[in-house]
Amino acid sequence: MRILCALVLLSSTIASAQSPYISPEQREGWHTTDAEPAEPFRILGNIYFVGARGLASYLITTPEGHILHDTGTVEMHDVILENIATLGFHVQDIKFMLHSHAHVDHMQGHAAMKRATGAQVLALGGDAVAMESGEDNSALGDEGWEPVEVDRIVEDGDTLTLGGTTLRAVWTGGHTQGATMWVTTVEEEGQTYAVAFRGGEIPNAGVPLVDNPRHPTVVEDTERTLRVLKALDPPDLFLHNHVGEQPRALNPDIPVDSQCGSCFDAEGWVELVANSASRFRSMLTDAGR
Repeated sequence: MRILCALVLLSSTIASAQSPYISPEQREGWHTTDAEPAEPFRILGNIYFVGARGLASYLITTPEGHILHDTGTVEMHDVILENIATLGFHVQDIKFMLHSHAHVDHMQGHAAMKRATGAQVLALGGDAVAMESGEDNSALGDEGWEPVEVDRIVEDGDTLTLGGTTLRAVWTGGHTQGATMWVTTVEEEGQTYAVAFRGGEIPNAGVPLVDNPRHPTVVEDTERTLRVLKALDPPDLFLHNHVGEQPRALNPDIPVDSQCGSCFDAEGWVELVANSASRFRSMLTDAGR
């Protein structure tokens, strides 16, 4: 019933025109197979996977309450709630909600989750505008969502601290205007590991890069994003917001659950950033830049 109500509310806020750059099969997947239940598990330290088969959601636990990162599509709402309960945590203890970027497959469930938790929603700049309007204002301009109030607008470099855990916001506004990579450190077996939650790198393939009315500075913002990502020290663990069909081979020195299909080690992170830069150069060439 909760999913049905959320879908009814969503129907009035979806943008009138869906992007032609997302295939019907891909869009359908976000709402069907990608949103199917998946086993929750502890990844590293106080970070848990609570997402679905193809779309990630992460719970960061602390003695003073918890932080939820990404809510996926509306169809994932009950999946996330059940996964949190399965792990022995209480949804009412979620104090803050973060997101990777304002696209339908990563934060469409925010409004329903805010009602369920009473948590404060944080967002950066252009993504805060998108979340409160219910419309995708990125270069992609795809499907919308039920508007959700943003309680705190963050800026590049701002931090969130709860129960001894601190996350720092890194603006990566190439994929969406306010895409944010959150970085933190965790303890595991006496070792400290740097962990980064994906924000976004470059625009979706095929979207207009020149005179795009939704994101006029998309080229400049993406170039800045790639410079920032290249300059960062590679995190020990990079948590993607999409889940691969098979777990990736990771550095054996990182004690990560073998089920983690959304995990990259430092080498995988460097390759991802390099591949993103290469793809963006090709996109600029195609756009005549």
